[in-house]
Amino acid sequence: MSLAEIRDAWKAHLAQDPPQLRTRDLMALAFAYRLQVRSQGEMSGPAKRRMAELGRRFQRDRNYRPSPGPSLKPGSSLVKEWRGKRHEVRVLGDGFSYLGERYGSLSEVALRITGTKWNGLVFFGLKERQR
Repeated sequence: MSLAEIRDAWKAHLAQDPPQLRTRDLMALAFAYRLQVRSQGEMSGPAKRRMAELGRRFQRDRNYRPSPGPSLKPGSSLVKEWRGKRHEVRVLGDGFSYLGERYGSLSEVALRITGTKWNGLVFFGLKERQR
């Protein structure tokens, strides 16, 4: 589609005037994003914060390469000693198992163990705590 065709499609599908972008590529990206938001909703707050942080990091250092984070394979175990007690968490295909109960996230397990909110990856030593 040409720039003019994208603008016309924007008006037809979104019932509003398109932004005054001057390049076809930027307009196509903006239009695709708006259609995606309309069908799937906005990004979550944590995702927006992560994107903003990545943007700041890339501005400071063009060579920055984010790590993908830990990969937890089903069947593996995480062991944490907390206040003198050993805690073992089993990684499942769709969450985690601790003391025979299923949890959707490591943060839920950490809350169960400590009684306070924790980032599960930080609690189990899989991610450094941000200061």
